[in-house]
Amino acid sequence: MRLKGIFNRDGGTFKTTDMDAFSGLASNIFRDAGHDFDCAVVRGSEIAATIRQTVDTAGFDGLIVGGGDGSISLAAGCMYGTDKLLGVVPAGTMNLFARSLGLPVDIGDALRALASGKPAHVDVPTMNGRPFIHQFSSGLHATMIRNREKLEYDSRLGKISASTRAWIDTLRAIPEISVSYECAEASGEGAFALVGVANNRIHGSPALFTDRPQGGKLVLYLLKAGEFDSVLGFALDYLGGQIENNENVRVIETEKLTLDFHTADIAQSFDGDPIDEVRHAVLEQHPRSLPVIVPADSRLE
Repeated sequence: MRLKGIFNRDGGTFKTTDMDAFSGLASNIFRDAGHDFDCAVVRGSEIAATIRQTVDTAGFDGLIVGGGDGSISLAAGCMYGTDKLLGVVPAGTMNLFARSLGLPVDIGDALRALASGKPAHVDVPTMNGRPFIHQFSSGLHATMIRNREKLEYDSRLGKISASTRAWIDTLRAIPEISVSYECAEASGEGAFALVGVANNRIHGSPALFTDRPQGGKLVLYLLKAGEFDSVLGFALDYLGGQIENNENVRVIETEKLTLDFHTADIAQSFDGDPIDEVRHAVLEQHPRSLPVIVPADSRLE
């Protein structure tokens, strides 16, 4: 295959990596596997433009993107609906999408798995037409992200520490969101501390990634607004990957969903990054709409 690599030197793991040596390693691995490969190392401020420009060009079959989930989400959004393959080098903090695809989290091992891998197609939902790979969230999780953005960190461990401090700050003032929801399976309205829509179900994963990237469903998670004890219990279940077992959480699977937010100035996030407030959201699942590279022995196809 004809492959192009784009590596975000500001990704968590890449910050402490000799990127010249890594680029050379990547070139050797892909070329030894019979691929035509060239790559570019760019700063975080440049990666969006570089990905968009590359996807718009002809003459290649796949894009190998190295960085955190933000970079991967951006690449997936650009490549969704195309015939070009996305290969993921997990160089961020959580690397949720790489885990969902069954790729190794070691960056060298990931290169080898991609070089010998196979094509597959996974689900990509949209929110008001905008693609995402993990989740659209309002309330607790989005507030934590907004609080974390106020803190300074310059490494993967620093981001984990900042997230912990941000969760503590978030639990001191529990958000309460008034929202209406409607889908073929259910409808209603109420006050919730968290409204989250995930790309397929999250089953017992502390890292909160789906192990069913071809499940074909959106999953709405609603946490009832209530006393601190119940929200604290949810936070512990959330961090332990047991949110579906929490008695205060309602889980609804669907293919298309409408949310109307009646509370102003609420925190919202999109694939782990804060976004401007959305009051009316139409979410839709698009099964197997993103071509990706997965390990050769993967069950995905």
